[in-house]
Amino acid sequence: MAGQSGYILVIIIGVLVLGGLTYMNIRKISQSTGDLTPLKKRTLLWTEISLALFVIQFFFRDRQGGFLLFFGILTLFTGAHYLGVLYYTQKKG
Repeated sequence: MAGQSGYILVIIIGVLVLGGLTYMNIRKISQSTGDLTPLKKRTLLWTEISLALFVIQFFFRDRQGGFLLFFGILTLFTGAHYLGVLYYTQKKG
């Protein structure tokens, strides 16, 4: 049982760190004055890659599902960045 609680604690800490990074990056994007098109393309590419890895892992996962959870969190992280860049790109016109 101790191993399971450590695993859950690491996941929670990882999600909190990624959430903080996402918040900081979205705030910086909202204050930027440059062209966001290259950033939008990069974040879309990384979102597609992480989603593809998530789907592959979903179909070929092992019993624990650790990588499935990792790629799911990674997909949420990159997707949040892409949606933030997309929002501010449309807001700036």
